[in-house]
Amino acid sequence: MQCPLCAHGFDRFKDDWNRPDALCWRCGSHERHRAQWLALQRRPELLADARSLLHFSPEWCLRRRLAALPGLRYVTTDLDPTQDVDLRLDVTALQLPDDAFDAIICSHVLEHVADDAAAMGELHRVTAPGGWCLVMVPIDLTRERTYEDWSITDAAERERAFLQHDHVRLYAADIAERLRAAGFAVDVIDVLAELGERAATYRLNASDLIFLCRAAHA
Repeated sequence: MQCPLCAHGFDRFKDDWNRPDALCWRCGSHERHRAQWLALQRRPELLADARSLLHFSPEWCLRRRLAALPGLRYVTTDLDPTQDVDLRLDVTALQLPDDAFDAIICSHVLEHVADDAAAMGELHRVTAPGGWCLVMVPIDLTRERTYEDWSITDAAERERAFLQHDHVRLYAADIAERLRAAGFAVDVIDVLAELGERAATYRLNASDLIFLCRAAHA
């Protein structure tokens, strides 16, 4: 096994609470973090052309790499008051000017947000023309349509329906349609498919699709 974020190799990755062989022993990266970094490495122009990047709920393994990039104004945000971030922002009502950032990473956030249409609209608003927003969410590849049921309020029932008690929906790949409705042009990146046999080295998940959203402002 090889972790592209910390460049360390192991016989296997560490087991997580709900799946085996998932976490990097050194930097703690999950499959989705490795997929994100590999996608950015394969598209070096994304970070090279960005002067500023807003990172929602930043994980240490990615934060340390992005914060070290020269010439990039790297800003972190989280609504959780216990997190050490630069800005305390609500993704559905961002207290930021239009076109504020060249790049945004919003990974495993929208499944927690009741009004994801408002959140996607705000992400589009603050992404500068020509910029990009990388979105990831947990996805059920067996579903054609995103599953929502607002009558489910019990924590245990939500965990059964949406994978975690604090999730409010279970996305399908049709999240791309929602992002397009917010004004984005969307490319779906399947890093596992791109890498082919080499993907096994990084222990990636087929469901970790990346939605690369390009800002399309009037």
